[in-house]
Amino acid sequence: MARCRIGYLMALAAAGLFFVSFSDWFSFYILALALVFPFFSLAVSLPGMLGCRVSLDAPGGAVRRGSGHAAGLRVENRWGLPVGRVAVDLSCRNLMTGQTGTVRRKGAGGSLGMDFREPLDTSHCGCLRWEVRRVRVCDLLGIFSIRRAVPQAARVLVLPLNLPAEGVKGLMGMEDKNPVMKPRPGGGPGEDYDLRPYRPGDPLRSVHWKLSSKVDDLVVRETLEPRKTAILLTFDLYGPAEVLDRAFDRLDAVSRGLIEAERGHYVQWIQPGTLEVRTRYVSDIKELRALQWEMFSTPAPMEGRSLRDVGVHIDGVDGPIRRLHMTPTGEGEAR
Repeated sequence: MARCRIGYLMALAAAGLFFVSFSDWFSFYILALALVFPFFSLAVSLPGMLGCRVSLDAPGGAVRRGSGHAAGLRVENRWGLPVGRVAVDLSCRNLMTGQTGTVRRKGAGGSLGMDFREPLDTSHCGCLRWEVRRVRVCDLLGIFSIRRAVPQAARVLVLPLNLPAEGVKGLMGMEDKNPVMKPRPGGGPGEDYDLRPYRPGDPLRSVHWKLSSKVDDLVVRETLEPRKTAILLTFDLYGPAEVLDRAFDRLDAVSRGLIEAERGHYVQWIQPGTLEVRTRYVSDIKELRALQWEMFSTPAPMEGRSLRDVGVHIDGVDGPIRRLHMTPTGEGEAR
């Protein structure tokens, strides 16, 4: 627009110089035309400028890291009129890594609208906030401009690589070694049981009559069953983007493997800033995606506190816990 204004001022100066040099009706006509023509251009362009609207078309849901997806930008006029000259400032920010990119797109004319395609930066995991910062519409000469409303920002989730789940069977098999037994609610038949004194309310079928006759007191069989081990996946939400990517690749793969095996599990991390330990239960893909939206929308600092320095604990779980700490090298710490 600056070049258009400079060009118009040069043309106006030339018309003024022509009027001073040749004082006749034709030079006056040229000067008057130079003065009036920008306002005529504004009057003709104003309906198209006021009817201009911009919309974003970002991929819905989530995309995988390294994919070649792009976001679309649509500029059109609600009344089907030419939109004149349009300048749109775009911004894309990864909410987790903080990486930001800006670009400006310009176009002119087109009563059927204009479409622009911008590639998404999916080089790192995170939540991309794709938004229009400013929309400026100029008249056909490019001298006058007005700003139009910007559309609502769009968010795109960049997921980790779709790696195969490894070590899931071994992780689940660990709970079969030296299982912790607990009383079965409601009792019932079973090979494993414990003996204890009778308590009011115990069913008579659970009484061990032979042993009770020997000790002269009622003794009952309390059926035991293995206590299911809670699986806990932990990770550290800090460090360079490349390091976080590799840790998230493993976390996503192991979590999906557990979901396919119909094994619910917990995911835990330390929230940057507040240093609060966050715990989420995951039993299906929908809950995993909700967890990733939460994680990837959180800014990750370069340094922080590791969950390795925190004891293994899950609120509401008093049984055994098997923890696997995700590291970028693939050497998870299980205990």
